[in-house]
Amino acid sequence: MARESERPPLSNEQKQKVCLYLSAGCDRESAAKLVRCSLWDIRCAMQFDAAFGDEVRHAEGASELAHVRNIQNAAQDVKNWRASVWWLERRSPERFGRRAAGTVTTRQLKAFVAQLVAMVVEEMRDADDRRRLLERFDQLVTTLDQLIFEDTELTSDSAGPASTPISTNANEDDMHDVAGNPLDLDDELA
Repeated sequence: MARESERPPLSNEQKQKVCLYLSAGCDRESAAKLVRCSLWDIRCAMQFDAAFGDEVRHAEGASELAHVRNIQNAAQDVKNWRASVWWLERRSPERFGRRAAGTVTTRQLKAFVAQLVAMVVEEMRDADDRRRLLERFDQLVTTLDQLIFEDTELTSDSAGPASTPISTNANEDDMHDVAGNPLDLDDELA
């Protein structure tokens, strides 16, 4: 079995299909499944082909914009105030998102770590011990940032935490573009 680094790059046809699926509202993971590649393949192709990376981001942005406009239009009617709440929850989940009791936000966690570091530095007398401990805290914060970035990257590839990715056994009847029109994917999925 070939290692991931030995996989062939995405073909132009695959790149076009990825952008088609993203513009229809799929997340990157679903687009990867539909073109029979991995999410890693798409990320690598975006890194090595700046134009493709721009096309991917544009397709995602255009899809998102269409939905944001729908929500904003619905929210113009006072009876549809929930549309505004939904938009705020997804736009700024740190500030407006629903949280279970005891949930800690990224901002709160980073503030706690900063206070903990300050307290430890203040109490440690030995400079070598303090330096070693600060290095370990730096490693911990780096790991925390990576975990947060990975989580953000995963959710940013989708329409949000409440989105449902297309399953591998979804059929073409489940696929619609951002205007709600069914996509003709018979030849796309072949």
